[in-house]
Amino acid sequence: MFAQTNRGHLSRSLPRLDPDAVAVFSHALAEGGITCHPRPAALPALALDADRVARACTTLLELRLLREDPAAEGELIPVSPQIAAAQAVGPHEAELARAAAHARSVRDELHSLMPRYTAALRARTHRDAVEPLPDLAAVSAMLSEESARCREEAFTVQPGGGRPEHRLRDAVERDLAMLARGIRLRTLYQHTARSSLSTQGYVETLTAAGAEYRTVSELPDRAVVFDRSVAFLPRRSGDCSGESAVLVRDPDVVAYLCRVFDQHWSGATPFHGPSEAAYKEVGQSLRRTLASLLAEGTKDEVIARRLGVSLRTCRRHIADLLEELGAESRFQGGTLAERAGLTSQGPVDRGPGAGERPAEPGPHGEAP
Repeated sequence: MFAQTNRGHLSRSLPRLDPDAVAVFSHALAEGGITCHPRPAALPALALDADRVARACTTLLELRLLREDPAAEGELIPVSPQIAAAQAVGPHEAELARAAAHARSVRDELHSLMPRYTAALRARTHRDAVEPLPDLAAVSAMLSEESARCREEAFTVQPGGGRPEHRLRDAVERDLAMLARGIRLRTLYQHTARSSLSTQGYVETLTAAGAEYRTVSELPDRAVVFDRSVAFLPRRSGDCSGESAVLVRDPDVVAYLCRVFDQHWSGATPFHGPSEAAYKEVGQSLRRTLASLLAEGTKDEVIARRLGVSLRTCRRHIADLLEELGAESRFQGGTLAERAGLTSQGPVDRGPGAGERPAEPGPHGEAP
């Protein structure tokens, strides 16, 4: 009845000690063993009937706390709990250790594939989200295609001064076609674009057709965005001509561009085209930006690039400001500009309608 259990069979869990098993083990320790043939007798002193004693003996045998006495058939004798633990639990622990080692090995093998997975995911994401456009012809073709697909809005960010006349001439037809379809077109220029005759004419023509234009002192890089879902950005790596671009469809990147445009648009000054007062409307803003850059010790070349003017024009503006401040050096001019409050960002008159917050942004069709 109480044959020794198969030590190699570890598929089922070991039993747990219960009060009956503890009581029977203590009895075996006190008596030097317990008779099990043909079956254990009841133990009235422990209030255990024969069935409970038999179940307790089975548990103790599986836990190796009892073993058959080789000198007396039918007798079970107690075993050291330490030895019992080594015999009963040791094989389970070894099997668990082997299983854990195998699991770690499989985990390491799976993790070794992560660089391949990441590289493939990055390549696929980049391929799907960013499409290089190698030259101006490709840029123009894709701009025309996306403008034809546009359904709601488009916006453009055009830093620098006025745009070349031939570029604006190429964009007029495309932009007018979009406006005729009810597309909302908005463009941000820098203040210095107001002095460009070609830009003035272009803005006047498109404004009459419903496009919107505003200017600010400084702008980030060029961008054209259609329906807040696809964007054209300048391509910098590997491009010396400055005529190539990338077509971006990544939703996070496009959403970021839209936020940047919204922030600049809300603080920009409306621009409607030719007007004697067009430049006067932004003179104070330009003067403040120039004074701030001067106070920061920014080099002439950097100031010119950030204001969107030629180096010669930039130096003329700096000279005029220094003369106005009565400064004999750039350093002194920066200090005097700060003392005069010219570098603080106070309110600027942006003209009628400038305080209106647009519902949402959107470009005209110039190449980015």
